[in-house]
Amino acid sequence: MAISSSIGQDLLNVPMGDMIREMAFAIAEAQIKLDENSIEVAEMMGGLKTIEDDNGNIIFEDSRVFFGTEKVLLTSAIALHNTTSDVDLKGQLAALLTANSKVEVVPSSSPTEYQLISGETDEEISIPVRLSMLELGFTPTFYQFVDTIIEVRIGISFSRETSSEVKVDTKSKSVTKSKTLSFSRGKFSRTKNRTVTTTQVNATYASKYNYSAEGSSLLRTKLAPVPPPPVLEDRIRQLLEEEQAVAPATTPAP
Repeated sequence: MAISSSIGQDLLNVPMGDMIREMAFAIAEAQIKLDENSIEVAEMMGGLKTIEDDNGNIIFEDSRVFFGTEKVLLTSAIALHNTTSDVDLKGQLAALLTANSKVEVVPSSSPTEYQLISGETDEEISIPVRLSMLELGFTPTFYQFVDTIIEVRIGISFSRETSSEVKVDTKSKSVTKSKTLSFSRGKFSRTKNRTVTTTQVNATYASKYNYSAEGSSLLRTKLAPVPPPPVLEDRIRQLLEEEQAVAPATTPAP
């Protein structure tokens, strides 16, 4: 009865509530980290990446990528080179303008600037184009924990063993008793012997039982990608349409 009570208590002592609570908190914290990472990816895909300098100040870095070229007026290419703060774009434009015979370096300009030699022209050149990953059709990926399972296993075993042992000692003791009857006249004589042998016997009895308990736990969860929120997709589409509508107006007229 005592063993049965002990086994039942072991089952009740499994901290199921604590395990479920800690698992829920861990998944919630991990989900927040996943969402923060997806937001950072969305920001980077939008063309500007927020970074922190050594002094803790927030600055923005152009995260667009070069993809293809576009035809622009030579005067527009010169103006873009002289005003842009994009170091990579400035370098590529400088190589194109240096190779053009109608363009010369502005004397005593620092940093280097270019100008047309023969005034206005309607010549066009191909310049590299920077596009955001959103403009190229990429969308940030969001993840979500689904099908979370917690499984607890406990194994309890009980065994009982009884043994007995009988040991016979090889040492023995014998006692012999003799009884003699005799009659002289009738010549009758009778002798009776009786021997008693004793052997030492040792008896040993043992009883023992074994009791053991084993436990294990398993946590299994599945991480699945989910589509971006519809509101985010609508906002991205709206921004792209606005940029496409504004882009032609920013190109200087010939």
